[in-house]
Amino acid sequence: MNNQNWSQCPYVVVDVEGNGQDPHDLIEIATVQIIDRQVQLAKSWGVRPPRPITTRVIDIHGITNEMAAAFQPWRVNAGEILAEMEGRVVVGHNVGVDARVIAHTEPDWRPLALIDTRALAKHVLPGRTEYSLRALVGDLLPDSANWTQHRAADDALVTAHLFIRLALMLEEKVDLTFLTLARIARASEDTYIKSQQGSLF
Repeated sequence: MNNQNWSQCPYVVVDVEGNGQDPHDLIEIATVQIIDRQVQLAKSWGVRPPRPITTRVIDIHGITNEMAAAFQPWRVNAGEILAEMEGRVVVGHNVGVDARVIAHTEPDWRPLALIDTRALAKHVLPGRTEYSLRALVGDLLPDSANWTQHRAADDALVTAHLFIRLALMLEEKVDLTFLTLARIARASEDTYIKSQQGSLF
């Protein structure tokens, strides 16, 4: 896979929302497949957490404890969710955060590889003062600028489109194999990420 053109590899964009505990319990997760550079429809699941959602994060994503009480426990949909990620490169904005929340929920989860769109943006667009998802989408994907931020499905979908846009911009400058992309867009100093990258790098 390393020497293939980046677009020939199987990707899934993942975004999660947590409950604000330490460590976060998963309360929402969304996946978006990317096939031949084409962004597919988002799939999302609510997950009933074992601990309450803190007021601080309720103010961020708007998912209340009453809403979460109606969600299924992780084990009910775990097989379906994990199948969405199986054998695919996992992409996310600050992907280490999402990966740690998933691993806390499913300790045996082992992603094939992890690609961080924030790291990719820093390489493709050096010198910016802001690399948040909101700022990058506002500048690069103006048609998507009014998405519902901090809900997993919307965040995963705009991240998928951002990933494609950044990769196409980079492809104009270099022969973009998967290995080149992975070296550029891996999370820099995250020890969890490094422990999960395996032999691909």
